[in-house]
Amino acid sequence: MFHDGGGLPLIFGLLSSVFSVVAGAVALVIVLGLLFLLVRFLWFGTRAAQLYLAKNGESPRFSWPPRPFEESGTTDTPSPATPRRPKAPPAPPAPPAD
Repeated sequence: MFHDGGGLPLIFGLLSSVFSVVAGAVALVIVLGLLFLLVRFLWFGTRAAQLYLAKNGESPRFSWPPRPFEESGTTDTPSPATPRRPKAPPAPPAPPAD
């Protein structure tokens, strides 16, 4: 009725339609899976951060503006950083065994 060229174009059209539907379904599953992983990461990451803050003495509730960081025993003038000592030179190679 629509195709006068025989059954081959009809079969190819049907196969391309099936392929398009399958490719769309796979793409939808991938997008939904990535969305699920993102929501899961944000949900549990936020909860883990709240538990960490509650355990370490900070308020687990978000407040703005953030409170300044206070160290115990700080002085008005910062002390200069102690210079790092260089590493010891590597030991010389052992003499070859006879």
